[in-house]
Amino acid sequence: MIAAGTDTSRLSAADWNQWAAVGHPDDVSVLEADHFQRIASPIPGKTAVDLACGNGHWTRQLAAWGMTVTGYDFSDEALRRAEAAGSCARLSYRLWDIVADPIPPSLVPGQLDVVTCRHGLPYLEPGRLLTDVGRWLKPSGIFYAVVQVEPAAEPGSAQRHAPGSRPSPSTPFDLRLQEEHLREVGAGWAKREVHQLGLSRRAIVLHGYGLDPWEWNRVMDESLAPVGGLTAALARPHGTVQEDA
Repeated sequence: MIAAGTDTSRLSAADWNQWAAVGHPDDVSVLEADHFQRIASPIPGKTAVDLACGNGHWTRQLAAWGMTVTGYDFSDEALRRAEAAGSCARLSYRLWDIVADPIPPSLVPGQLDVVTCRHGLPYLEPGRLLTDVGRWLKPSGIFYAVVQVEPAAEPGSAQRHAPGSRPSPSTPFDLRLQEEHLREVGAGWAKREVHQLGLSRRAIVLHGYGLDPWEWNRVMDESLAPVGGLTAALARPHGTVQEDA
């Protein structure tokens, strides 16, 4: 397995097409589905984007929850298989090289409730990508990623490498984050959570890009408050006055 930050050639679209053609089932476990439902409330009517969607297992799960979702991927073979696996009016797929191509015009600031990325984040220049994701999301929106994490070497372990070197990869399609890189994901967001989904899998959950924690809490309070009446009035910041129409 390979850790993020290694000096390797970037995989091409042809590489990913070959990978997709073999077929790599990535079924959504009950554990992950329950976890996501608790933290993201994927209620019908929300709008989502699934980055590096591959064969579309997770994209279809989001649509099954009633969300309107677009899956983006670098591999046209993966997207062909995703579309063949099932479609509905709330589900669409788009070809996009997330690292090299311009941002699609459909991804405009402040329009998305949820952005997800399962097992693709280490390939996608996380620092730059998360700046863009933060802009696409509504203030109350959520970013959710699942990554494989390379465990830190135990002190005194016999598995040692020269300074600056990395373990030799078993496959370039198993890119993992190292623990120190995982801690860097989420800079500039109001709230960051990391949840364990297994021995090496982590779910990263980010809220409120560019906001202070108190600002994000206020946004969430206002988004949950009923419109109109006393509850909405109490939800307004102190010192503000509602003007008559």
